Amino acid sequence: MVNRVADIQNHQMLGSTIFISASIPDPHRWEGSFDPFGITDAVVAIARAVLRNGGKLVTATHPTIAPLLLYVAAEQLKENDKRVVVYQSATFKSILPVATKRYEDDGIGTIIWTDRIENEPANPALAPKSLEHMRHQMLTESRPVAAVFIGGMSGISDEYNLFHTLQPDAPVYVFGCPGGEAKKLVDKSPTKLRQELTASDIYSTLARHIVNDLVQRL
Repeated sequence: MVNRVADIQNHQMLGSTIFISASIPDPHRWEGSFDPFGITDAVVAIARAVLRNGGKLVTATHPTIAPLLLYVAAEQLKENDKRVVVYQSATFKSILPVATKRYEDDGIGTIIWTDRIENEPANPALAPKSLEHMRHQMLTESRPVAAVFIGGMSGISDEYNLFHTLQPDAPVYVFGCPGGEAKKLVDKSPTKLRQELTASDIYSTLARHIVNDLVQRL
């Protein structure tokens, strides 16, 4: 069992849910540039900053991201403080990563299963309807006040487009330096942070700036 550290440092974001859309691209399916260590650092930084300030996280966790959020949740949250919510399609239940299942086993998160559509196979490339259904349910139920995009492949743009459709006035924050599909969306970030988010790889500082910007908007 992982060790859980101390209380929330403050409650600036209490009750506010932030959507994280992130993954480390598969080099066999992705031709663009990306920095896997940068993606890792950025995910950890924003997750830590949100939880530390009393916020919640919702994500359709990619297998490459699940262990990172598990680590941060274990570090930041007390047992049964389930402020990390993971949506998964039942299409992929048979191949659920051990790290994702531990959210519930360790009492530090919640997994919400969504319906499999038309018996689609457990392959992201062959399950578009199930993924679309899962994303729509996730964003309509959780109603995040903002979204953060890091790395990823084409699914990042799909999730951005859906989020923008459902929450057109909500801010989005895009980390540019780690690359991946998210880099194409950097100009969607709030103007006053856009230059930093485009060029900086000091992810802990960027995460603090994002939280500060969000707190001013709440």
